[in-house]
Amino acid sequence: MTKKPLNTIASFFVDEQSMLIFTLLYLDGAVREEILGIREELYESQRKAKYWRAKLIKKIHPDYCHHPKANEATSKLNSIYERMIRHAE
Repeated sequence: MTKKPLNTIASFFVDEQSMLIFTLLYLDGAVREEILGIREELYESQRKAKYWRAKLIKKIHPDYCHHPKANEATSKLNSIYERMIRHAE
């Protein structure tokens, strides 16, 4: 697979929220990590993981985003975040 710049991938979505929700729910591995900005340091620092989650939750939480899958994506984001926190303990 040829690595595509993030802005090329983003051009397929109507907005950033849709791209993030799709990424959380339907992608995994290196592609998901790249798009979501998941780095090893997030598994090493609870403070950095918390900041990462806060930045994304403001974009996809149902209080801010009216996408029909916002609840499901928020749950997935929280699951990834909790895995980071457990690993960083």
